[in-house]
Amino acid sequence: MSAIGTGSSRKSNSVQAVEEAFREARIKVQGFVDWGLVFFSAKHMDHAENIRQFLVQNTPGTQWAGCSASGVLSESGEIFGEPGLVILLARTPEIRTNALTTCQRREHSPSVAHQLREFLEGLQSEEPLFLFFPDAYKQTPHNFINTLRYTSNQPQVFGAGSCDDGAWNRSVQLGQDEIIEHGITGMTLVGEFRYQVGITQSALVIGEPMFITKVENNQIIELDGHSALESYVQASVELGFNDIESAAQQLMLSFPLNVQEPQFVGESTIIRHLTGIDVVSQGLEVPELVKEGNVVSFALRNRIAAEEDLEIMLDRIWDTLPETPAFGIYFNCAARGRPLYGEDDVDLKQIHQRLGSFPIIGYFGAFELAQVPLGLQLYYYTGVLVLVYL
Repeated sequence: MSAIGTGSSRKSNSVQAVEEAFREARIKVQGFVDWGLVFFSAKHMDHAENIRQFLVQNTPGTQWAGCSASGVLSESGEIFGEPGLVILLARTPEIRTNALTTCQRREHSPSVAHQLREFLEGLQSEEPLFLFFPDAYKQTPHNFINTLRYTSNQPQVFGAGSCDDGAWNRSVQLGQDEIIEHGITGMTLVGEFRYQVGITQSALVIGEPMFITKVENNQIIELDGHSALESYVQASVELGFNDIESAAQQLMLSFPLNVQEPQFVGESTIIRHLTGIDVVSQGLEVPELVKEGNVVSFALRNRIAAEEDLEIMLDRIWDTLPETPAFGIYFNCAARGRPLYGEDDVDLKQIHQRLGSFPIIGYFGAFELAQVPLGLQLYYYTGVLVLVYL
């Protein structure tokens, strides 16, 4: 019979933290543990090997994967801006798991992306669910996206960039055999189970969509034939922002994934922030490939927008499958949670209120990855909720 247990700890001592979280999770999973996940805040990175050793010694034969993050969460709550560690223990006869933790060992050894592809294709299973925790600093997410899109068995990939709290630009990945830095780790799930995924944005579109009518050096120069910068400033003033710097924290650009049938909600759009402006050309710089003729909208990022979009996403999940999941993994953007809402547990309360009470863990990452009908996508300012039903 399947059993899932989670545990969390706010202790600053890493050994005490993993012991406390493990005890809490172990109460709910008696006997053998098939696989486990562990996520921890930057405060525990220097002691990740102690965490790994404790887990391996207390769960012989268990597959482990985990990583550092800017914050962590479980059904007990979010832990952000302080020491935090969360654990999921799972005994799931219906699910076969395989863990991967690796980095590029030497200059001329196979790349991480190449190792990832070999690992996934070696599973000989079509469309495995892959929970993916890549480094956010030394690894380029687009390299993984390009690799995973052309991996023959079409893995269904969901995850977030492993990071720290922004102090060192350093990340740690944990596997059952080793601790590495600036690498990747993850867990594949294959077997008799169902899963659903919800993607929620922190921003809602404002105003009408606009055509990108002029581009130079990947800058948006004109929108609907008008100065892109002038259009952005006008929207900022109408929203009550006093300067471009404060506007840039909340006024984003929304790019539809399907340019032929553009939609600006949920998984159908990607939100990007301004990375710069060019006063001379009146251009807007964004971390996205822009093309003339495509459409874009302004989007306002704030608490109200995030809560509304999460409610829409949860309603869609429940309407599709009105059943409380066995467990969930929530990949949340580091710019959500307390930095967005001003308080903890806002998303978690909404999730449990709509879907019921179930074990869940996750972390706050530097970016999010999610497989959608149009392929694997790189998201920011997004929450990716993976729900598994047994």
